[in-house]
Amino acid sequence: MKNPTYLFLWAKLADIIRENSTGLPITVDEPGDLRIETKAGRPFASVRIQLHHVGVYLLPLYYHPEILPPALSSRKSGKATFRFTKEDDASIDELFVLMQRCRSLVGNY
Repeated sequence: MKNPTYLFLWAKLADIIRENSTGLPITVDEPGDLRIETKAGRPFASVRIQLHHVGVYLLPLYYHPEILPPALSSRKSGKATFRFTKEDDASIDELFVLMQRCRSLVGNY
């Protein structure tokens, strides 16, 4: 784990990802690192503690950028990557919405 001060934020984000990934295989689940794949073995979502942020990586968004809620665009740092640094960030609620959209796309990317 690169920065343990982000562990509570990671746990909050990881819970959102887990809640919307029911039935998908979790390949890594340890403090600071959560990785989930589709049943076909393709990457689906990851939450990892980095040095200065917690990164959320959502592969369905890479292929379907139109599903991005506008409130999350300020957190976006790549085609399918988000950076979070605060637990009380209002855009975290939008991550739940985005995850529901991503989950509906499993098998379509």
